[in-house]
Amino acid sequence: MTERTLFPEDDPNKPPPKLPHNGTSTSRLAAQSMRSLAGAQQQRVLECLQQAGNAGLTDEEIQRTLDLSGNSERPRRSKLVELGLVRNSGVMRLTNSGHAAVVWAVVPPDECLPVASKATWPTADKTNPNKPAEFVLDFAI
Repeated sequence: MTERTLFPEDDPNKPPPKLPHNGTSTSRLAAQSMRSLAGAQQQRVLECLQQAGNAGLTDEEIQRTLDLSGNSERPRRSKLVELGLVRNSGVMRLTNSGHAAVVWAVVPPDECLPVASKATWPTADKTNPNKPAEFVLDFAI
């Protein structure tokens, strides 16, 4: 089985990933500033959940452990879920404010799905499947 990584599509020639923003200049600048931090924060969130083991952690617990804001932690955890490295454990715990929250846990390595190969990536030209899709950055500053 192929080993799963946080960045399975790493390619030094590939443009950086799009980061969400709401279209305002301040939101665009914030998204741009996260390009260098997002990967490191994502790795920290994964390691935090790995250390928690089967007990898992809520978003609030991850934020407190790593001293991250919710606006930084939740997108990183969400991406880990999207990558199939983290999942909803099926357990809920109360937050400090008394609300129920999902407990997140690392997916065991034997249950991880294999990383998609470049052969399964979408192409821009249906008549020429070897021609890769063009990458377009979502904004410019």
